[in-house]
Amino acid sequence: MAVRIRLQRHGRKKRPFYRLVAADARAQRDGVFLERLGHYNPMTDPADVFIDEEKALKWLRRGAQPSDTAKRLLTQNGILMKFEYEKLGKPMPGSEVVEESTETAEVEPTETQDATSETDTSSDEATPDAETPASEEE
Repeated sequence: MAVRIRLQRHGRKKRPFYRLVAADARAQRDGVFLERLGHYNPMTDPADVFIDEEKALKWLRRGAQPSDTAKRLLTQNGILMKFEYEKLGKPMPGSEVVEESTETAEVEPTETQDATSETDTSSDEATPDAETPASEEE
């Protein structure tokens, strides 16, 4: 069975609302579908697009072919690019940068915490001195 990821039209006359679905290619446009993947509302500004990434990737892995409009929506959300990198066995370009910045962020707070604890010690020493003149004035 050939599976397509396509739009299913809902809404009233001149007020379209679409559902992104995985359906048998032979089924009618608004007919039976296998699974709902998300929705698309072109009437809002900007257009409201929600796609469940895990479901969409699951159907793409199984060989579902997106229609032209569905392909555009998947590309806008970055799902198609993620699928292409996964298919090639390469990590996403943004994921390496995030991991490196996370590692650096973990190292820097430790050094900052050490510096903070040293300054806290000096501020603790300064606090009793500040209290002493105040008690002498009384």
